[in-house]
Amino acid sequence: MKRANIFLLLCILSLIGVAQEPTDSALAKLATRARLFGERIPQEKVFVQMDNTCYFLGDTIWFAAFTRRTNSGRPSKISRVLYAELWNHDGFLVERKLIEMREGRGSGFFALPDTLYSGYFELRAYTRWQLNWGQTEHPHSQHAEEWFYSKDMARDYFRDYEKLYSRVFPVYDRPQEAGEFYRDMTLRPLRRYFKNDPTPPKLLLSLFPEGGTLVEGLPCRLAFEAATEEGEYKEGTLSIQIQNSKLKIQNVKGEEVTEVRTENRGRGSFTFTPERGKSYEAVFTSSDGKTAKQKIKDIEKEGVGLRVRRDGDNWLFDIRTNLDKPLGMSIMHEGVTSHFIEIKSEEISIRNDDFPVGVNQVTVFDSIGHVWADRLFFVTKPELNEPTITVSGQKDQYEPFEEIKLDVKMANVTTPLLNREGAGVSLSVRDAVHQDNTFDTGNIMTEMLLASEIKGFVPQPEWFFGKDDEEHRRALDLLMMTQGWRRFRWQDMAVEGRWEMTHPAEQSQVLEGSVNRYYSDNMFRIVHDLVDTIRKPKNDIYSSMHRGFVPYDQRPRTAKLPLIYTASDLDSIEIAQKHDPSSQRPGYRYPNPGPPNKDVRVHSEFVKPDAPGDSSTFVSETDTRKGLFRQETPRFYGNSLLFLAASDTTRWKKHRRHTWIQMEDDEYTRLPEEAEFYVRLRLPYPRWAQPYSYYQTRQAELEDKTHVGITGNDSSKVMNEVIVRSKRNGRLGMDLSKPAYVVDAYEAWNATMDAGLLNNMQVRDTAMQNETRFKENIINLTHAFAANYMGDMGCSGRNYDFSVYLDSIKLADVRPYLTYKIDIGAYDPLEDHFVTLNFIGSREQLSRYFRLEYLDKIYIYSDFSPRWGLNNRLTQANQPSVEVRLTHYPNWERRLTYRDRRYILPGFAYQEDFYHPDYKRNPPKEGQKDYRRTLYWNPDLRLDENGEAHVTLYNNSQKTQIQIVANGMTSEGEFLYNME
Repeated sequence: MKRANIFLLLCILSLIGVAQEPTDSALAKLATRARLFGERIPQEKVFVQMDNTCYFLGDTIWFAAFTRRTNSGRPSKISRVLYAELWNHDGFLVERKLIEMREGRGSGFFALPDTLYSGYFELRAYTRWQLNWGQTEHPHSQHAEEWFYSKDMARDYFRDYEKLYSRVFPVYDRPQEAGEFYRDMTLRPLRRYFKNDPTPPKLLLSLFPEGGTLVEGLPCRLAFEAATEEGEYKEGTLSIQIQNSKLKIQNVKGEEVTEVRTENRGRGSFTFTPERGKSYEAVFTSSDGKTAKQKIKDIEKEGVGLRVRRDGDNWLFDIRTNLDKPLGMSIMHEGVTSHFIEIKSEEISIRNDDFPVGVNQVTVFDSIGHVWADRLFFVTKPELNEPTITVSGQKDQYEPFEEIKLDVKMANVTTPLLNREGAGVSLSVRDAVHQDNTFDTGNIMTEMLLASEIKGFVPQPEWFFGKDDEEHRRALDLLMMTQGWRRFRWQDMAVEGRWEMTHPAEQSQVLEGSVNRYYSDNMFRIVHDLVDTIRKPKNDIYSSMHRGFVPYDQRPRTAKLPLIYTASDLDSIEIAQKHDPSSQRPGYRYPNPGPPNKDVRVHSEFVKPDAPGDSSTFVSETDTRKGLFRQETPRFYGNSLLFLAASDTTRWKKHRRHTWIQMEDDEYTRLPEEAEFYVRLRLPYPRWAQPYSYYQTRQAELEDKTHVGITGNDSSKVMNEVIVRSKRNGRLGMDLSKPAYVVDAYEAWNATMDAGLLNNMQVRDTAMQNETRFKENIINLTHAFAANYMGDMGCSGRNYDFSVYLDSIKLADVRPYLTYKIDIGAYDPLEDHFVTLNFIGSREQLSRYFRLEYLDKIYIYSDFSPRWGLNNRLTQANQPSVEVRLTHYPNWERRLTYRDRRYILPGFAYQEDFYHPDYKRNPPKEGQKDYRRTLYWNPDLRLDENGEAHVTLYNNSQKTQIQIVANGMTSEGEFLYNME
């Protein structure tokens, strides 16, 4: 049995074991289930170290990745596949790679071609197993769901995730001259960049009751956070207004005051006793005189008041309630329960040393699993302030091409490391002059213990561990109190049926998908006719369209071009109308056919194109279960061809072998049989790009230790400044020299089919639409392609300018609606469903644009950024524009097309070695230049039995100061990191 399947079976058996373990009370049963859940079904955490802090177009991004399991704190072996993704400034995917993880570590790289626009890029990393948690729904228009084949496919499409590892970093323009590293950033031209709101960002105030609720008559502490809508923290004072007067509240010292000040990063807290029926309002005034107000609502009549504080070497949990029922208190760290106590209204004291280091979560619940209070608190210890890796031997400054020798040593090694497998670090040595001073300064310890438990971005997280004193503890506590998000949801763990395993643990890539019926015997051929041409058209296809048809070659070159469609379209219309006369009414939607009535066979063939021979092909077959299937792929590197088909084996003819993979050899000479089912892959990739926060796209203030302004050989100074500009060319703000997205036509077709975006390609059966079917189908097809890659562009529920081009010939310029319903009062239907063309070519050439065998690339141009999401400013003059260009192969060459699904499936990414010059063996020549900004990179520097390693490298061709960054994790789960 495969290792991934064994792990899934163990998880299921673990849950069964939770329910069967004997306990004494209902509270204890819930606590026991939560404890066993955390111990037996761990989560995974990810950390990625990059070789540098900023990049230039033309550079290569090198990275090392680490995964850690929460129930043991050791490197994770749950997943051997890590998905690493590179997203650009506007939220378009640049590249995705599958990184092979061994013993919880792996490495890879991304190359940055200079065909990209610069900007703030994002590296996102996750495992398939992580996607079992934190699922949410991406905001979208309700009408957008009408695009999809089924509600389940729409649900898959709009699934989003609350917390994935993400790292944002600047990518600058390619240097005009080699070695001139000016921080110029030319963004893709967007009309919204030129029409910025003149008003400053709005100040927002957020309130967070400790424990989650306010209860009348019970003292409660509220934390607050003041920041702009962009995320910039604001310092100031807060007061509570009641009937136009200020209420007396308690500050952190317990003193009665009328206002409290922020303590750290725009955060503060106060305590008061709310009374039901009274109207309270919090008013925050920033230091620059701006105000923000927030009503204090939802004061409960019954509930629990929870107050947590550090008192010397102990933690005090003050629990007050007006409920007349037994309650339990559970405390867990990374999902693993450390304490369970059956309580009443009381104060509980627990020693600080009894808690593991990091984020702990206290939960107060009743016997039916209802959570009455929940709170995060951070347990810190002095040893977190000390690095576990030291690097010695560096000098203050190095001469050009000078040899650099470094000694890397693991701190506090008391026993040899011979039996401590996996003791290694990823080591980066950088030219400190040419790096950026960003706010993303975390290491493996701050990520695994702090940032991974917090929603959003934590700027400069290492500050919280600078000292183990009251100031830093208070700042950590305020950070915990202002988090409404939980990585570990106690109810999902304790209450049966609240959590469902939806993603497998992958040792190799796992394919999941569904098999669906077609709408009718002929209905689904419409889609194939647009891209695959699986039937030979009838000779009288054009004469059968409608009365008064004029052959194309007899028309004037500027005539109105009516719809051209195939005989199968007509057949489908007639069959549908005979089957259901009501389908002739405008806006009719064909009923969803759903999965097959019985299980069918799914056949997969994996073919390595660069490894000829029988050994390069792997065949796998499985049967569906309720229309779903799952298959584990073979382990391979690079790309593989995947052929995917489904068949009902009970309908196979005796003594006749079933042909799974069928293609069209020559035009109309060998026709494949019709596909039996619509097969789609349910790819796991999260598709939505999130907006950046304020501190992800800003430079931090320069500190004394920052190496900036060093005088180099050219007597110039390198300053830590970023110049951001937009390229001002193109029509209506769009740059037609660089598309927003380019995709192979076959890949675009597969992605659109797998997304389930089929309803917008279906036939509608009004007389007017029958006259314009050819152009309507083109618009629907290309709009589906564009919507699938433009994110919210296709799902915002708004109109936008949309144009379709056949190479350089413009076919349509319309303002589409989500479902393309005809609204005669909104526009002239004849103008929008006929088009004037000056097309030089034959009728056959025109029809070839809608057959996949002739299409090459699809170019999508737009002045829209998917990171904006449902932005209310995208209206009127700021309305987005999209142009889609379908291009064909030169000289109308053809590609092979197949009856069923054919993919180019990525396997594990190939690895490359970082270039390290050896100037001792090959001395530099006179005038030689070396502009490396990363002087040394090793994603897996192994430590010897004494925890040591010795590194030799060489400087570039300038006077340089260096910065050294090391991160790692031993097989025992010890974090290895240095502090610069």
